[in-house]
Amino acid sequence: MRHSPPAAPVARGRRARAIAFTVVRRIRPRHHQGPRVRSFLFLVAGALCLAGCGKSPSERLAEAAVSAASGHKVEVDKDGGQVTIKSDQGDLKIASGESAALPASFPKDVYLPAEYSIDSVMEMPNAQVVSLAASGSAATLFADASKQMQAQGWKQTMAMQQSGSAQMLAFEKDRRSAMLTFDEQDGAVKVGLQLTTRQ
Repeated sequence: MRHSPPAAPVARGRRARAIAFTVVRRIRPRHHQGPRVRSFLFLVAGALCLAGCGKSPSERLAEAAVSAASGHKVEVDKDGGQVTIKSDQGDLKIASGESAALPASFPKDVYLPAEYSIDSVMEMPNAQVVSLAASGSAATLFADASKQMQAQGWKQTMAMQQSGSAQMLAFEKDRRSAMLTFDEQDGAVKVGLQLTTRQ
């Protein structure tokens, strides 16, 4: 596994905001996700923006807006590229860039590319969202992921190929769900992993 060199503050802020929109798009609520998970969506965009840059007055305003939108009191602790949002629903942890690493609780039976770098990681109660950059092609990684996930006992519930460079897989195993996306961008493949556990 390789890591990208540290980004400049402005670039890091832009990247964090881009990750925010990507993460929110990937974790649209599904029918089995309750209010606990859905309300965390209001926290994601503002938190990732804070992860990419320091707290300016406008960012403090964004933090207040996140609290208002979610309907919960929110406390944000920022440490470099890591942000922890504490609320009465539990902690939401976000890391991007050099500070991002796979969670210790990341499942051993979930597919990972042979070579990758980590763009961002988000952990919340009963869910993890990981964004990776991998070498190869979307089609090859798509096929490898499908084969390896099923070999690990996952039931494939969806396989979608919107184009040659954008593809998606969905799986279920016991009370867990996994969604994997593959999107070719700028000579690399952006791999998204969304893992959720139903209560």
